[in-house]
Amino acid sequence: MFLRTATAAIALATIAPAFAQNTIKWDTNRAILQGSKNQGGFSERICSKDSDTFLIGNGDQLTVILTNLGVQLPSGDSALTARANCRLAIPVEVARGRFAADLEQTVTYGLVKGTGSSVSVAVKSTFFGYPVNPLNKLYRWGSVQNIPLETATRTDRFLVDTRPGSWWYRWCGVTPKGVYTADLAVAAEKSDAYEDVQASIDGLDVRFTVAPRNFISCSAPN
Repeated sequence: MFLRTATAAIALATIAPAFAQNTIKWDTNRAILQGSKNQGGFSERICSKDSDTFLIGNGDQLTVILTNLGVQLPSGDSALTARANCRLAIPVEVARGRFAADLEQTVTYGLVKGTGSSVSVAVKSTFFGYPVNPLNKLYRWGSVQNIPLETATRTDRFLVDTRPGSWWYRWCGVTPKGVYTADLAVAAEKSDAYEDVQASIDGLDVRFTVAPRNFISCSAPN
């Protein structure tokens, strides 16, 4: 199978015909998660599956719920920087056939900051080893922000082709095992101890969708 963006192509195996309704399967049971938080001179492990981070695979959509991916530098705290990150790797399988599909990523976050601080929110992902363009939000020094809930979305298109007659059709009986990875990070910095700043990433929603008329299935192998 070939999975391509406008700038690159990746050769992949193909998948058995078990995708009548969806074009992707998220294997959340075999997901690997790890993360850390550094603030106020202390470091702790975070991003623990089914403890502070929860994964839900439902059809073409993956939902990641994060309850501890945040930083806080309260007024009176001498620490001036804080950072937290969570990295996840989820095995996936993509249907065989010929189609263009959109990988849509939506991050949900919130923050409070004054003029003497800055906040950054970032998501860096890969899909079947191909790096997806990062999603970054930066709230610079000099502005006052009070944003309880905000979302940012990025969509990237992939082209999949496993048609009979192609040289890679010999893989039609093999199930491809790719991986979706995401590195989510939130960071805050302030100029002095009197500033108050906090920020968190609360969730990530990922969709891999194809228009019904755009899908041409790969016939079952002999």
